[in-house]
Amino acid sequence: MTLADDILHLLRLRPEGMSDAELTQATGKLHQQINQRCRALAAQGVIVRGPVDGLIRNRLFAASVVRGSAALPVGSADGRDWFWEGNVQSALCIWLVKEGWSIIRVADTATKERGADIEATWSGALLHIEVKGYPPTGYADPRRAGEVKRTQPALQAKHWYADALLKVVRLRDRHPLEDAAMAFPDIPRYRSLLEETGRSLRVLRIEVFLVAQTGSVSRAVQDAA
Repeated sequence: MTLADDILHLLRLRPEGMSDAELTQATGKLHQQINQRCRALAAQGVIVRGPVDGLIRNRLFAASVVRGSAALPVGSADGRDWFWEGNVQSALCIWLVKEGWSIIRVADTATKERGADIEATWSGALLHIEVKGYPPTGYADPRRAGEVKRTQPALQAKHWYADALLKVVRLRDRHPLEDAAMAFPDIPRYRSLLEETGRSLRVLRIEVFLVAQTGSVSRAVQDAA
């Protein structure tokens, strides 16, 4: 068996995912070898690397897609909301792989890694995607678990949408001959913002993906007024 086979076997046994350090200990290989192989598997769309409790974990999200599942419920092993940015990012990667795209890069959303959150290629086309989640009512910091945020989620979502739009316009400027898109959880607040900006998004050639809690994905801009 190759190192990639060993990694995939371990991830099948641990659907919640494993960090590079855990895989290093389980395989007896060098950390650098594990890191390089996991990055390669993520680029192929076989696994997804994403943050869980501050650590980058490798998860075998694409396995069900390869077996022919139409959609997967969005969620994560650490109990985060389905509309958390990392979950939306992972679900969209699954859908892209199912549609025939190859994932080139998946950014670490927890550390605000620069560049597009997802880069994918299909038939010579390169797609850059900026991903946002939806604001929760409480704080992610466990020390503030009992507090309610002063800023309402709908208002904060407007700021997040504006931030995503600015980033994707910058992506469009940097990659004028390539495709640019935004992705959000399928929540009414984001749909209303898309209805207000849909015409401009079409002019700018910016696609928008909406990820439902079931894991299904729709192309929102095509339906925007």
